[in-house]
Amino acid sequence: MKPLPFNISKTSNRSIGVQHDRLPYFYDRLHYHPEWQITLIVQSEGTLYAGDSMCRFRAGDLCFIGSNLPHLFRNDPKYYEHEAEHAEAISIFFDRKSLGAGFFEIPELRVASGLLREANKGIHFSSGTLGFDPSALFQRMQVLEGIALLQEFLTLLKSLCEAEGSQAISSMAYDQSQAEAAGKRLDQVLQFIFKNYDKKITVEEAAQASNLSIPAFCRYFKIHTRKTFISYVNEVRINAACQLLMEQQDSIGQIAYKVGFNNLSNFNRQFKKLKGMVPSSFQQHYQ
Repeated sequence: MKPLPFNISKTSNRSIGVQHDRLPYFYDRLHYHPEWQITLIVQSEGTLYAGDSMCRFRAGDLCFIGSNLPHLFRNDPKYYEHEAEHAEAISIFFDRKSLGAGFFEIPELRVASGLLREANKGIHFSSGTLGFDPSALFQRMQVLEGIALLQEFLTLLKSLCEAEGSQAISSMAYDQSQAEAAGKRLDQVLQFIFKNYDKKITVEEAAQASNLSIPAFCRYFKIHTRKTFISYVNEVRINAACQLLMEQQDSIGQIAYKVGFNNLSNFNRQFKKLKGMVPSSFQQHYQ
Protein backbone atom coordinates (compact mmCIF):
# COMPACT_ATOMS: atom_id res chain seq x y z
CA MET A 1 0.00 0.00 0.00
CA LYS A 2 1.09 3.53 -0.30
CA PRO A 3 1.84 4.50 3.25
CA LEU A 4 -0.77 7.18 3.76
CA PRO A 5 0.36 10.48 5.23
CA PHE A 6 -1.74 10.69 8.37
CA ASN A 7 -2.82 13.90 10.10
CA ILE A 8 -2.96 13.69 13.88
CA SER A 9 -5.61 15.92 15.42
CA LYS A 10 -4.22 18.48 17.84
CA THR A 11 -5.62 21.26 19.96
CA SER A 12 -4.00 24.65 20.42
CA ASN A 13 -3.45 24.12 24.16
CA ARG A 14 -1.83 20.68 23.99
CA SER A 15 1.57 19.87 22.53
CA ILE A 16 1.03 16.20 23.42
CA GLY A 17 -1.93 14.50 21.76
CA VAL A 18 -3.87 11.69 23.41
CA GLN A 19 -6.25 9.50 21.40
CA HIS A 20 -8.54 6.77 22.77
CA ASP A 21 -9.81 4.29 20.16
CA ARG A 22 -12.48 1.66 20.74
CA LEU A 23 -13.42 0.03 17.44
CA PRO A 24 -14.38 -3.35 15.99
CA TYR A 25 -10.77 -3.49 14.76
CA PHE A 26 -7.85 -1.08 14.45
CA TYR A 27 -7.16 1.04 11.37
CA ASP A 28 -5.39 -1.48 9.14
CA ARG A 29 -3.95 0.52 6.27
CA LEU A 30 -0.23 1.22 6.08
CA HIS A 31 0.34 4.85 7.09
CA TYR A 32 2.91 7.17 8.60
CA HIS A 33 3.07 10.56 10.32
CA PRO A 34 5.86 12.84 11.60
CA GLU A 35 4.76 12.40 15.21
CA TRP A 36 6.12 9.68 17.47
CA GLN A 37 3.35 7.38 18.70
CA ILE A 38 3.23 5.41 21.96
CA THR A 39 0.26 3.05 21.95
CA LEU A 40 -1.05 1.04 24.89
CA ILE A 41 -3.09 -1.96 23.72
CA VAL A 42 -6.01 -2.02 26.15
CA GLN A 43 -7.81 -4.90 24.48
CA SER A 44 -7.34 -7.14 21.42
CA GLU A 45 -4.62 -9.15 19.75
CA GLY A 46 -3.00 -9.04 16.35
CA THR A 47 0.15 -8.23 14.43
CA LEU A 48 1.93 -4.89 14.22
CA TYR A 49 3.62 -4.30 10.87
CA ALA A 50 6.30 -1.61 11.13
CA GLY A 51 8.91 -0.77 8.53
CA ASP A 52 10.21 -4.00 7.07
CA SER A 53 9.11 -6.40 9.81
CA MET A 54 6.32 -7.39 12.20
CA CYS A 55 5.54 -8.58 15.73
CA ARG A 56 2.57 -9.86 17.71
CA PHE A 57 0.70 -7.58 20.12
CA ARG A 58 -1.84 -8.29 22.85
CA ALA A 59 -3.57 -6.51 25.73
CA GLY A 60 -1.14 -4.71 28.04
CA ASP A 61 1.61 -4.30 25.44
CA LEU A 62 3.14 -0.94 24.52
CA CYS A 63 4.22 -0.11 20.98
CA PHE A 64 6.51 2.87 20.32
CA ILE A 65 6.28 3.96 16.67
CA GLY A 66 8.92 6.36 15.37
CA SER A 67 8.53 9.46 13.25
CA ASN A 68 7.57 8.63 9.63
CA LEU A 69 7.79 4.88 10.23
CA PRO A 70 5.19 3.14 8.00
CA HIS A 71 3.03 0.93 10.19
CA LEU A 72 -0.34 -0.73 10.68
CA PHE A 73 -2.04 -2.65 13.47
CA ARG A 74 -3.75 -5.70 11.97
CA ASN A 75 -6.15 -7.44 14.34
CA ASP A 76 -6.64 -11.21 14.25
CA PRO A 77 -9.36 -12.53 11.89
CA LYS A 78 -11.93 -12.98 14.67
CA TYR A 79 -12.18 -9.18 15.05
CA TYR A 80 -13.39 -8.92 11.45
CA GLU A 81 -15.83 -11.81 11.88
CA HIS A 82 -17.50 -11.32 15.29
CA GLU A 83 -19.32 -8.21 16.41
CA ALA A 84 -18.76 -9.18 20.05
CA GLU A 85 -15.00 -8.57 19.71
CA HIS A 86 -13.57 -5.07 19.84
CA ALA A 87 -10.15 -3.46 19.75
CA GLU A 88 -9.22 -0.73 22.21
CA ALA A 89 -6.06 1.36 22.55
CA ILE A 90 -4.83 4.66 23.95
CA SER A 91 -2.13 6.46 21.97
CA ILE A 92 0.17 9.36 22.82
CA PHE A 93 1.40 11.54 19.93
CA PHE A 94 4.19 14.12 20.03
CA ASP A 95 6.92 15.60 17.85
CA ARG A 96 10.09 17.62 18.34
CA LYS A 97 8.57 20.88 17.11
CA SER A 98 5.56 20.83 19.40
CA LEU A 99 7.77 20.45 22.47
CA GLY A 100 10.17 23.16 21.34
CA ALA A 101 13.46 23.08 19.46
CA GLY A 102 16.18 21.35 21.44
CA PHE A 103 13.81 19.96 24.09
CA PHE A 104 15.25 16.46 23.85
CA GLU A 105 18.83 17.70 23.59
CA ILE A 106 19.09 19.03 27.14
CA PRO A 107 21.44 16.92 29.33
CA GLU A 108 18.62 15.58 31.49
CA LEU A 109 16.86 14.08 28.46
CA ARG A 110 19.80 12.53 26.62
CA VAL A 111 18.66 9.03 27.56
CA ALA A 112 15.16 9.81 26.30
CA SER A 113 16.65 11.16 23.07
CA GLY A 114 18.35 7.81 22.58
CA LEU A 115 15.01 6.08 23.11
CA LEU A 116 13.46 8.22 20.36
CA ARG A 117 16.22 7.18 17.96
CA GLU A 118 15.53 3.54 18.76
CA ALA A 119 11.80 4.14 18.30
CA ASN A 120 12.40 5.22 14.73
CA LYS A 121 12.72 1.49 14.02
CA GLY A 122 9.70 0.73 16.21
CA ILE A 123 9.88 -0.80 19.69
CA HIS A 124 7.56 -3.42 21.14
CA PHE A 125 7.30 -3.67 24.93
CA SER A 126 5.63 -6.85 26.13
CA SER A 127 3.30 -6.40 29.09
CA GLY A 128 5.27 -9.00 31.02
CA THR A 129 8.57 -7.14 30.73
CA LEU A 130 7.55 -3.50 31.22
CA GLY A 131 8.18 -3.41 34.96
CA PHE A 132 5.29 -0.97 35.50
CA ASP A 133 1.55 -0.80 34.83
CA PRO A 134 0.92 1.93 32.25
CA SER A 135 -2.89 1.80 32.35
CA ALA A 136 -3.49 4.40 35.06
CA LEU A 137 -0.85 6.70 33.60
CA PHE A 138 -2.42 6.64 30.12
CA GLN A 139 -5.87 7.22 31.57
CA ARG A 140 -4.66 10.28 33.51
CA MET A 141 -3.01 11.69 30.40
CA GLN A 142 -6.38 11.71 28.64
CA VAL A 143 -7.76 14.35 31.02
CA LEU A 144 -4.69 16.29 32.18
CA GLU A 145 -3.41 19.54 30.66
CA GLY A 146 -0.48 21.89 31.10
CA ILE A 147 2.37 21.03 33.46
CA ALA A 148 0.52 18.03 34.88
CA LEU A 149 0.29 16.47 31.41
CA LEU A 150 3.97 17.16 30.73
CA GLN A 151 4.92 15.59 34.07
CA GLU A 152 3.10 12.38 33.25
CA PHE A 153 4.61 12.35 29.76
CA LEU A 154 8.12 12.57 31.21
CA THR A 155 7.23 9.84 33.71
CA LEU A 156 6.21 7.64 30.79
CA LEU A 157 9.47 8.30 28.92
CA LYS A 158 11.50 7.59 32.08
CA SER A 159 9.67 4.31 32.63
CA LEU A 160 10.24 3.23 29.03
CA CYS A 161 13.94 4.09 29.25
CA GLU A 162 14.18 1.79 32.28
CA ALA A 163 12.01 -1.03 30.90
CA GLU A 164 13.68 -4.31 30.05
CA GLY A 165 12.85 -6.88 27.41
CA SER A 166 11.98 -4.45 24.62
CA GLN A 167 12.07 -5.70 21.04
CA ALA A 168 13.11 -3.65 18.00
CA ILE A 169 10.73 -4.26 15.11
CA SER A 170 12.10 -2.86 11.83
CA SER A 171 15.70 -3.29 10.75
CA MET A 172 15.84 0.32 9.61
CA ALA A 173 14.47 3.78 10.35
CA TYR A 174 12.57 5.77 7.72
CA ASP A 175 12.44 9.41 6.76
CA GLN A 176 9.49 10.99 4.98
CA SER A 177 10.87 10.43 1.47
CA GLN A 178 11.53 6.75 2.23
CA ALA A 179 8.04 6.34 3.67
CA GLU A 180 6.53 7.87 0.54
CA ALA A 181 8.74 5.70 -1.68
CA ALA A 182 7.31 2.52 -0.18
CA GLY A 183 4.50 3.17 -2.64
CA LYS A 184 0.88 2.25 -3.19
CA ARG A 185 1.83 -1.19 -4.44
CA LEU A 186 3.13 -2.33 -1.07
CA ASP A 187 -0.26 -1.71 0.51
CA GLN A 188 -1.92 -3.64 -2.30
CA VAL A 189 0.42 -6.57 -1.73
CA LEU A 190 -0.06 -6.55 2.05
CA GLN A 191 -3.84 -6.47 1.71
CA PHE A 192 -3.56 -9.34 -0.78
CA ILE A 193 -1.50 -11.32 1.76
CA PHE A 194 -3.92 -10.59 4.62
CA LYS A 195 -6.86 -11.88 2.58
CA ASN A 196 -5.14 -14.98 1.22
CA TYR A 197 -2.34 -16.15 3.53
CA ASP A 198 -4.43 -19.15 4.64
CA LYS A 199 -4.54 -20.38 1.03
CA LYS A 200 -1.90 -21.30 -1.49
CA ILE A 201 -0.59 -18.01 -2.92
CA THR A 202 2.17 -17.53 -5.44
CA VAL A 203 4.61 -14.82 -6.43
CA GLU A 204 2.85 -14.72 -9.80
CA GLU A 205 -0.48 -13.83 -8.16
CA ALA A 206 1.11 -11.17 -5.97
CA ALA A 207 2.87 -9.63 -8.96
CA GLN A 208 -0.40 -9.54 -10.84
CA ALA A 209 -2.14 -7.88 -7.88
CA SER A 210 0.51 -5.17 -7.88
CA ASN A 211 0.54 -4.72 -11.69
CA LEU A 212 4.23 -5.62 -12.01
CA SER A 213 6.15 -8.27 -13.88
CA ILE A 214 7.44 -11.08 -11.67
CA PRO A 215 11.10 -9.92 -11.75
CA ALA A 216 10.10 -6.29 -11.08
CA PHE A 217 7.79 -7.36 -8.25
CA CYS A 218 10.48 -9.49 -6.60
CA ARG A 219 12.95 -6.58 -6.71
CA TYR A 220 10.35 -4.12 -5.42
CA PHE A 221 9.23 -6.34 -2.57
CA LYS A 222 12.78 -7.18 -1.48
CA ILE A 223 13.78 -3.49 -1.46
CA HIS A 224 10.85 -2.45 0.76
CA THR A 225 10.66 -5.42 3.12
CA ARG A 226 14.21 -6.84 2.94
CA LYS A 227 12.57 -10.24 2.60
CA THR A 228 11.47 -12.44 -0.27
CA PHE A 229 7.74 -12.65 -0.85
CA ILE A 230 7.58 -16.30 0.29
CA SER A 231 9.55 -15.66 3.50
CA TYR A 232 7.28 -12.68 4.31
CA VAL A 233 4.13 -14.74 3.74
CA ASN A 234 5.54 -17.48 5.97
CA GLU A 235 6.15 -14.91 8.69
CA VAL A 236 2.55 -13.68 8.45
CA ARG A 237 1.36 -17.29 8.66
CA ILE A 238 3.52 -18.09 11.69
CA ASN A 239 2.25 -14.99 13.52
CA ALA A 240 -1.31 -16.12 12.83
CA ALA A 241 -0.44 -19.61 14.04
CA CYS A 242 0.91 -18.24 17.32
CA GLN A 243 -2.50 -16.88 18.24
CA LEU A 244 -4.23 -20.14 17.35
CA LEU A 245 -1.72 -22.13 19.38
CA MET A 246 -2.41 -19.94 22.42
CA GLU A 247 -6.21 -20.03 22.32
CA GLN A 248 -7.32 -23.20 20.51
CA GLN A 249 -7.23 -26.91 21.28
CA ASP A 250 -6.76 -27.92 17.65
CA SER A 251 -3.87 -30.18 16.78
CA ILE A 252 -0.70 -28.61 15.47
CA GLY A 253 -1.38 -30.19 12.10
CA GLN A 254 -4.84 -28.59 11.95
CA ILE A 255 -3.43 -25.19 12.88
CA ALA A 256 -0.69 -25.50 10.27
CA TYR A 257 -3.37 -26.17 7.65
CA LYS A 258 -5.55 -23.26 8.86
CA VAL A 259 -2.75 -20.73 8.32
CA GLY A 260 -1.79 -21.97 4.87
CA PHE A 261 0.85 -24.67 5.37
CA ASN A 262 0.17 -27.97 3.61
CA ASN A 263 3.33 -29.61 4.93
CA LEU A 264 3.67 -30.13 8.68
CA SER A 265 7.44 -30.56 8.63
CA ASN A 266 7.81 -27.26 6.75
CA PHE A 267 5.50 -25.56 9.27
CA ASN A 268 7.60 -26.87 12.16
CA ARG A 269 10.81 -25.79 10.43
CA GLN A 270 9.57 -22.28 9.64
CA PHE A 271 8.09 -21.88 13.13
CA LYS A 272 11.36 -22.80 14.86
CA LYS A 273 13.30 -20.52 12.51
CA LEU A 274 11.16 -17.51 13.49
CA LYS A 275 10.26 -18.27 17.12
CA GLY A 276 13.27 -20.26 18.31
CA MET A 277 11.14 -23.23 19.38
CA VAL A 278 8.87 -25.82 17.81
CA PRO A 279 5.08 -25.22 17.86
CA SER A 280 4.45 -27.84 20.57
CA SER A 281 6.89 -26.11 22.94
CA PHE A 282 5.31 -22.73 22.17
CA GLN A 283 1.84 -24.11 22.89
CA GLN A 284 2.90 -25.71 26.18
CA HIS A 285 4.59 -22.48 27.28
CA TYR A 286 1.52 -20.29 26.69
CA GLN A 287 -1.19 -22.72 27.74
